[in-house]
Amino acid sequence: MKDRFPGLVLAITGYIVSIPIYCESGFIILDSVRKQLARSHKVSPVFLSTVLGCSLYATHTLVPPTPGPLAAIANLGLNSHISLVIPLSLLFSLVAVFAGYVWGTRFRKTKIATPVIEAKESVSDSQPFNYPFLLAVLPIGAPIILITLGGVANNYPELTWLAFIGHPVNALLVGLICCWPLQRAAGCRVDWNQAIRKALETGGRILLVVGAGGAFGYVLRHGGMSQFISSLPDLGQWGLLLPFLMAALIKTAEGSATVAMITSSAMVMPLLAALGLDSHEGRLLAFFACGAGAMTVAHVNDSFLWVIAEFTGMDTVTALKSVTVATFFQGISVFLAVEFVALWLL
Repeated sequence: MKDRFPGLVLAITGYIVSIPIYCESGFIILDSVRKQLARSHKVSPVFLSTVLGCSLYATHTLVPPTPGPLAAIANLGLNSHISLVIPLSLLFSLVAVFAGYVWGTRFRKTKIATPVIEAKESVSDSQPFNYPFLLAVLPIGAPIILITLGGVANNYPELTWLAFIGHPVNALLVGLICCWPLQRAAGCRVDWNQAIRKALETGGRILLVVGAGGAFGYVLRHGGMSQFISSLPDLGQWGLLLPFLMAALIKTAEGSATVAMITSSAMVMPLLAALGLDSHEGRLLAFFACGAGAMTVAHVNDSFLWVIAEFTGMDTVTALKSVTVATFFQGISVFLAVEFVALWLL
């Protein structure tokens, strides 16, 4: 399939890879694949970068166990329904991937002349490893399966042990342990001091973003903003549009989808009753409305836009036309899909 549809291959790959990691890291990891496909198939780098970036962005924003969705789930009291959140998140993120892919096709013939950042060649670049397929997907698949099963096990007292293993933190630890066979199969030595230091640097940034986003949300929530909004007349007519607009405004203003997801969910929680969303179905749809808003839009204050632009060699105008507009259509498409589902659930 990669010989005929390089864009589709990148879309599928990004959709999977960004489930457990940040989209910026995912793009850097897959950039060498993108460049190879662009050279071998003579396809526009702008098209491939837009498609790859949008697919990474979709699952990063919507699918647990990435930090933003996990924190939003906790804010909206959906921890016991995480087994339902994950499959629905995967479906809604497919809508976002499709929207980004369709917009990316407009740039199939767009050329760039700006020098591209070349990543330093590593052992894994010069000597690719041939892992068994199941072994390669285990670090990603195991946490998702365990979290889903753990959510189901919460309803059965005799499966407490499975609920414990399926807790997101424990499931991610299992995913980390599943990386060990990959290192053994590679047959290369690892500098554990350097590996742990890099992991702590990345993890510290994530903790800072999540903690700051949560704190900002609760400051707004307890500072009277939610009470002011709840006092507005005819608030119930806004429905899912209000969570979407809250997340979209925060995202557009400060640039982080994770912070937008966490902050908007914390602000929406006290408003659920006034919006007519104070039910399991309503909370679930409010979660996805916040996720759709958190996609809208990635522009100059979003580090992800600059990662894509710099590694691809796009100028700012081209990046805004391709990636920024694509994320706008992604957010709108997901929100329309959520509204469509709401017709059946509410």
